[in-house]
Amino acid sequence: MKTATINQDFALVLQHIKESGEEDLTGLSESLRFDRRRLGHIVQALQHKGLIVVSRDAWIRLSRKGQRVIRFYWPEAASKG
Repeated sequence: MKTATINQDFALVLQHIKESGEEDLTGLSESLRFDRRRLGHIVQALQHKGLIVVSRDAWIRLSRKGQRVIRFYWPEAASKG
């Protein structure tokens, strides 16, 4: 399986979205205590990699590829919903 390369910040964002199911940019920024500009760059990069989907009203969720990446890097996460 070909997987996306992710750094620590990307991993934190993906894990948080996995746990919350769906998150908006403001809530994600506050939860992770990331500056909005920094988080905006991370979200844009994850979207470019096809790991997340951002809706028109700015809600962020994992894409199917993002779900596969989560299961690949954290197999224990598959049993958590």
